[in-house]
This record gives sequence, C-alpha cells and structure tokens, in this order.
Amino acid sequence: MNIDEPVSVELSDDGSPARFVWRGVVYGVISAPERWFARRPWWQLDARAPRGAGHTLIDREMWRVDALPLTSGASLLDGTFDLGLHAATGVWSLSRASDDVLDAQLFA
Repeated sequence: MNIDEPVSVELSDDGSPARFVWRGVVYGVISAPERWFARRPWWQLDARAPRGAGHTLIDREMWRVDALPLTSGASLLDGTFDLGLHAATGVWSLSRASDDVLDAQLFA
C-alpha cells in the first residue's frame, strides 16, 4: 500500500536504516536493507528546479527493509517497508508498506 508519511529513522554505523518510528510505533529492521535510487516526479511537484540543484531534486535515495514492531500499540504492521530520504531537506518518509499476512492471502 502507498503511504507517503513522514517517519523518524535511526541509522546504523554503515548508514543504513536500523529503526524507524511510524505513527508512534518503533519498528526494528530485521534483515539487510536494500538501497536504490528512484526518480521523483519532479515535473509534477516542482514548478522549476533551482540552477545547479541537479540529481538531488531528481533522484531519491530509497531503502527497502523488513521490520517488526518493537513497541505495543494499535494497528501494528510487520512486513516490508520502503523508506525514502529527501536529500534537499534531509526528511525521511515511509513510501510503501507490504503486509506479510495480506500478501499471503492475496498470493496464496
């Protein structure tokens, strides 16, 4: 499911996400994070790019992580999460989430 909500991310020593907080729940990363870069739809989001801004406005650093909730609370979700870093602002967001139970039901 597409989410696109801000999250707080704690990085490991190698710079990959180790934990994140989403909707007040702390999630711990349980597998090796996978890093890639995605193209932002800058033509829809920005009126005009500032001169010299280059790739920071076009490419967005993304991390796919498997994570489990570390705190109790309502609406806990464990599964696969796509975290994105907005380079220009340094703000992290949760872009997508895949629920293991839902995936098992849909693709069983």
